[in-house]
Parts: sequence; C-alpha cells; structure tokens
Amino acid sequence: MVLEIKNAEIRLLKRGTFTFVSDQPVRHVKVLPYLSIAQAMEGSYEISLGGSKAEQTGEGGFFIAPAGIEQTIVHHPDPKSGKMRCRWLFIDVEINKAYKLDTIYRFPTVVKDDKKAEWNRLFESLFSTESIWEVHSICYKLLGHLEQMGTPVVKPLNHGMEAVTSYMREHYTKNITVKKLASVANMSASNLYAAFKKQCGTSPVSYLNHYRLSIAERLLLETDDTINQISYAVGIKDALYFSKLFKKTYGVSPRDYRRSHRNNTK
Repeated sequence: MVLEIKNAEIRLLKRGTFTFVSDQPVRHVKVLPYLSIAQAMEGSYEISLGGSKAEQTGEGGFFIAPAGIEQTIVHHPDPKSGKMRCRWLFIDVEINKAYKLDTIYRFPTVVKDDKKAEWNRLFESLFSTESIWEVHSICYKLLGHLEQMGTPVVKPLNHGMEAVTSYMREHYTKNITVKKLASVANMSASNLYAAFKKQCGTSPVSYLNHYRLSIAERLLLETDDTINQISYAVGIKDALYFSKLFKKTYGVSPRDYRRSHRNNTK
C-alpha cells in the first residue's frame, strides 16, 4: 500500500557550487546524512551507489543520492577546458512527521534525458535567487518532480540498520566499536555485518570512515582548522592515519585537497 503524503517539511537545505581544473578524472567516496542532488554543468559525473553499477550523467546531467548510502563519484572534467563545474543541493525532507523521503521512495540514480531540461530550469531558478521564500518554493517543486520519479518502498524498513546509521551520524566524534553498534541493533557482530552490508552496500566501519571523511571534507573547505584539529573533530584521533585514509579515498592529501578546491568552492 502506497503511503498517502499529508505533510512534507524541509528540515535542512544547503546549496552550493564548485569548480576545479584537472587533466585527470577525480574520484571521491563519501556518505552523506541527507538526500543529495548534483548537476554537472561542465564535464560529467560517473556515479555508483552502494557498490551498484556505475552510471553516467553526461554534461548538464543530474544524479540523485539518498542519505546514508556510500557514493562513489568520479568527476570527469571537460576534455577541452579541463574544467569540472558542478552545483549541488543537500536536502532533508520529513514526510508525515515520521519518515525521511528517501526511506519511503527509491529514486533513479541519474535523471533521464527527457527530464533534464525541466530540472535544469528549476536549478537555474534555485541558484539565481537569495530569497528564502523563493528557494523553498523551488525546492518543493523539485521534490514534487522527485516524488513522481520515485518508486514507493513496499518492504518494511530495517529499523535496526536505521538505528545503527543514526547512531554513527550522531556519535561520529566518539570512539565507536562494532560491539557497540551490534548492541544498538540488538544483534551479534557477525549478523550486524551481513545485515548492514546488504542494506547499505558497505561495511559498518567503511560507512563510518566515509561519513567522517565527508564531514572532514567540508571542514577543509569551510574552516581554517589545522589537519590535526579536523582529524580530532571527526573522531579520528590519529592525524597520520586520518591523512592516509583521506588520501586513499580522495586521491590527494587533505592539505592538497584544501589547496586545490578551496578557492574554487563557494
């Protein structure tokens, strides 16, 4: 039975753009705590969610990624200009004062070609206004299109895994053990691993690390905190291990990432 939507509330909304120059594709792996929609304005995205087959957006195309799923993103700069220009929307929507939108619908990873023009028009409007009323009005229109594209989830949500991911997102600054996560889910550590892998497409430890690195990425671009301070702030107490993990995931050191992206991010 399809859930009747009687109330939809935007709880969080962030938007932004970035540009970088590279002669090679750049790969990122991240886990975000909110639904994300991104458009490749110049260049293109290659996107895989939860270990699924990678899909291509093409230039001007969009991808949609639900909260809590590992995103493997490859940025492909335009071969002529060497630039990758993107704009993104992070949004957290509560339905009927009880559910997250992306837990009751499954969305296509890439917006189909016949929908691109309308989505581009809405994004143009969204990024050309500073009026909070217009921003929310445009986002609700986007959500209407998104809901029409979605497939209702008919199977019951795995509340144990929801509890685990919520716990990690709320306590990522602390030392989190698999034993503790298993107790949150009320199951054994081995059963937790299998259930988590099936639902989220990755292991609990990998999910936690990528979530921490996603927070660290934002801190690198938005603050003047040192690498040591950022490492500690995201719950990784060993700055050397943090830098090693960051480079393995993003392909460059935290310092180089900040240097190459910060001036081109807004």
